[in-house]
Amino acid sequence: MLKIVQENREAFIEMMKETIPFRSYACQEEDFAKYLLAKLQKLPVDEAFIDGAGNVIAILRGEGTGPNVILNGHMDVVPEGNLENWAPYDPFEANVVDGKLIGRGICDLKAGLVAQFYAFKAFAELAAKGQRPTGDITFTAVVQEEPAEMFGIMYFFDHTMKEHDIKGDVVYLCEPTDGDLAIGQRGKIELVVKTYGRTAHSSVPSEGINAFQYMAPIVCDIFDHKGFNLKPDPELGETTITVTNCIVKPGELSMIPDECEISVDRRYSTEQTDEDLMAEFEAVFDHYKTAYPEFKATVEPRYFEETSWTGYKQRVKKIHPPWIVDRNNEYVVKTFEALREIGQDPKEHYKKAGTDGGCTCAYHKIPTIIYSHAPNNQAHQPKEYVVIDEMVQTYEGYIAILAKLYGVDLASFDK
Repeated sequence: MLKIVQENREAFIEMMKETIPFRSYACQEEDFAKYLLAKLQKLPVDEAFIDGAGNVIAILRGEGTGPNVILNGHMDVVPEGNLENWAPYDPFEANVVDGKLIGRGICDLKAGLVAQFYAFKAFAELAAKGQRPTGDITFTAVVQEEPAEMFGIMYFFDHTMKEHDIKGDVVYLCEPTDGDLAIGQRGKIELVVKTYGRTAHSSVPSEGINAFQYMAPIVCDIFDHKGFNLKPDPELGETTITVTNCIVKPGELSMIPDECEISVDRRYSTEQTDEDLMAEFEAVFDHYKTAYPEFKATVEPRYFEETSWTGYKQRVKKIHPPWIVDRNNEYVVKTFEALREIGQDPKEHYKKAGTDGGCTCAYHKIPTIIYSHAPNNQAHQPKEYVVIDEMVQTYEGYIAILAKLYGVDLASFDK
């Protein structure tokens, strides 16, 4: 293991512990953001700041000849859930048990973010000694990834990159991958399907049109996979569809409802677009219009008006589009080489869950690679944990990756 990693091991572990008490739920990342900013401002970097959406950004300028790397993770965590499932631990207290660090958000993905921070720190300190990287390295800790809207990372691309002349040739996300390299993800979109009817007193239902009655066969078609293209993707695996919520309105017990709404979670492949997915529902609607002359239904993506902790507001779509990076891409190849040269053995991997790679790769076409030894099966779980020794490997891995991209001898860090 690199000498710099050995020497900083305890400080690295301590910082991981320090991140756990921050209850950085989506839209409530302020305290964690200010903590990270204070850490970054102590490094010999060119810029460190919080942008308009509340993202924490630090930039180490390079010589302008090499690749520009963006290191990325999110600050928000999901709620802890039923505390009985965490017993005997407090989800927001750092507990070390049998070499595991337990706490809400440590797997997804505070530990990975700390690993990126320490690798970034190593290159900042090397630059201060006169050995700058050939390209820029930008550390980004963004807000509001967990709600599946890409709120923070979209602001970074739409505003912050332009305002601060930030460039990106490759992006590394520190989402959990068990030490493997994820080079793609399934798409995820939340669709809103509504059916419409006419109210009446429930004692005489024939005088109304029950919107729930119109929704019932649509729900059956969803669960029976009738009319939906769920062909598996050769790389990303299965595509799925399911219902996650159902609301009837007005919702009075003595009234026939005139509106019914379901939320549909749709996971899809790179061969499909969100327009394709909505067209599937339109075809289902056309079928039922022949059976029910007064049938009326609509489908559209779910949108939310969100506000970050800084007060920035934006209407956002609930979507993580799918993406894949070619396994022969130069950054993918070099990343595998870098990790194998330090004794790691990563496998090729594809994420089932959505990530901010939907913005970086699907929308902005920047090759994106996901890497962290945090375990995939611990994300959002009670008693969420990482294995400390494995996260130390992630710290070393990120140094090795950056060194490979910039042609830096790893021995430089031991001087």
